[in-house]
Amino acid sequence: MKTLSISALRRYRARILGISLIVLSAFVINVYTQTRKLNNKPKVKKVLRPISNENDQALNEKVVTVSAVKETQPVAVVNAPLPDFLSGEANVTVNPKQPTVVRLGLAQNAVSIVEFPASDGIYYIHEGNPKLASVFQSPTKETDRSITIYPGEGFLPSKDGATSAAISLQMRSGLVLILELVPVGDLQKNAHRCVISYDREAVVSARKVAGLAFDLGGESGSASPINSRAVSKLVGSTRPTDFKVSGTQGSESNSISNAVFAEMPESKRAGSKRAMTDAEISKAVNKRLADVLRDQKKHLSAWSSPLHGLELSLTRVTDLDSENRLVVVAIRNSASTNLRLVQGSPELQVQTIDKDGNSLLTTKLDIRYLETTAFEGLVQPGSSTFYALVYKSPLLGVNQKIRVAVAQTEAIDAPISATLSGSK
Repeated sequence: MKTLSISALRRYRARILGISLIVLSAFVINVYTQTRKLNNKPKVKKVLRPISNENDQALNEKVVTVSAVKETQPVAVVNAPLPDFLSGEANVTVNPKQPTVVRLGLAQNAVSIVEFPASDGIYYIHEGNPKLASVFQSPTKETDRSITIYPGEGFLPSKDGATSAAISLQMRSGLVLILELVPVGDLQKNAHRCVISYDREAVVSARKVAGLAFDLGGESGSASPINSRAVSKLVGSTRPTDFKVSGTQGSESNSISNAVFAEMPESKRAGSKRAMTDAEISKAVNKRLADVLRDQKKHLSAWSSPLHGLELSLTRVTDLDSENRLVVVAIRNSASTNLRLVQGSPELQVQTIDKDGNSLLTTKLDIRYLETTAFEGLVQPGSSTFYALVYKSPLLGVNQKIRVAVAQTEAIDAPISATLSGSK
């Protein structure tokens, strides 16, 4: 057997040791790599979670920042929220360089009076839907500086509170005004009176600069009829010379308030120096009716007992001149359903009675002039309608009196009546 030398043995051992170290190093490296991979998996999850949280937090911070920017925008300063509508007594100052929108609360059983500067007048009235809200067609509208707005039977509050009707006006200066009418259920929210103010000369100057027409109506030589089915109404520059309108109350226009003159010879009217003209009578009746509507407790008598759903209340008779008398009749619906008055109601009658108070003879008294807030005789449950009646005062005997009778279509044979009180 061959004997290895000491130097060869040493080399052999060094080689074996080197190989062992290489193998051991490779094994250690492999184990370390595997261990690191296993350890890296949960570490990656742990690292991803904070990163995800940080991203979510950053995103939330961005969202909050954007929201904060929106909330801090000067909305409350630049576009300050205005009241939904005006109520009670209101004053509005108009910018003469642009159209103005005025929102008014309008309740059932109420009216809204809108006044304008004395230096200007109304040229055109555009009613969006006269069945919802309409303007009283005054016979003296050419010289009036105010309008009275009446609600229609379908003008009721809606769930979303949206505007239900609009009326546009163009003044003689050229200024355009838009009245948005909001239906309200509470009478206290009604805009009883709104005064609109502006400088007419500023309006004219602004329209001159813009190349628009001004001083409108000067070329108009005739006025529109008192009663018209047109939604837009032209207000003439001259007053009509004849106020007589043929037909009955049922054939009148859709205007909430109607005016009718009965034929009367001009010679009889001119026979007395104190006799009022048709225009003067209309103006007096309009003012009297507005006063009664404004303060009913002051002007009306106590309500009568209900009869077939109707109640009556009267004002005292007013002397207009030596011949003409005026009385305002209030009719209330105490039933739970709509009632419609018989055509021709209310009716004035001269009643002759015996010594025991029994009626012997009844004669119809002609009505010369009539104004009403009723819409084709309709009276809604719990609401009241008003009639202003002008009649020629008759000569009465000691056993005669004047009474007013009102009947509804469901009880035409049982009218409710009341006797007129003394003059004031």
